[in-house]
Parts: sequence; structure tokens; C-alpha cells
Amino acid sequence: MAGKRALTDTYSMDTDIGGILKRRRLSRNETLEDVAFRADTDAGNLSRIERNKQELTVQRLGRLCDALEMTLADFFQELEGRALSDPAAAFDKPTRELLSVVSEMNPAGRAQLVEVAQAMARYSVSARRRQRRSKTTKS
Repeated sequence: MAGKRALTDTYSMDTDIGGILKRRRLSRNETLEDVAFRADTDAGNLSRIERNKQELTVQRLGRLCDALEMTLADFFQELEGRALSDPAAAFDKPTRELLSVVSEMNPAGRAQLVEVAQAMARYSVSARRRQRRSKTTKS
């Protein structure tokens, strides 16, 4: 992609870029095909973008925003506003789910969960070390 910078170089795929586009499309009661046609793409491609399964260039985002009758400035303002109003939106889906579960736990349960997570992290680090050692001894 020489000369083109993927939007995900700046914003991670965990950011709900596609969700903003999808909400805008649905609020306008438009189909994937309607918007995709105006943005010079296909419905499958737009669907992957809306599900954050496909990287997006600024050029393509601009075409999609045009098709949805919004400016890039409006889009980025919504993206930034979402992060400020809901800090959890900046996390990936599994982390958001974990935050949701943890928020319903009592303090003792949260403390136990932290201990379990720390033990899992220690085990993961030691397992990687063992794996590296076994590779070096086999060489």
C-alpha cells in the first residue's frame, strides 16, 4: 500500500470504527448495498469494515463518510467523543466483557480474580521460558 496509510496504523482495530459507520447507516435506514454502491465498494467489503474485520484507508473512510453524508471531521469527533464518554470502548471485546463481569463482583471477588490473573501471567511467562530453553537445547 505505497503512499496509502491504513487508518489502523493510527487507531487500533479494537477501536469501533466500523460500529460508528454501521450505526450511521442503520439510522438512515439504508442497506449495505445502498451505501457500498455510493462509496464505490461492495456490500461484503462494507460488512467486513463495519465488523472491524478489514483495515480501512483514510481514502476509503472518506468515500464511506461521503456516502453516509457525514464529514471526516464529524466521524473523528464521534470517535473521540466515544472514547471520552466510554473509556471501556477503547478496549477489545474480551477486555470489555471482562470489565463488565468484574464491575458486578464484590471487592473480595475482584481481589481473588486479580490473584488468579497474576498467577496465570506468571505461569505464561515461565512456560515461554521453558519453551525457549527446550528449543535452544535441541539446536
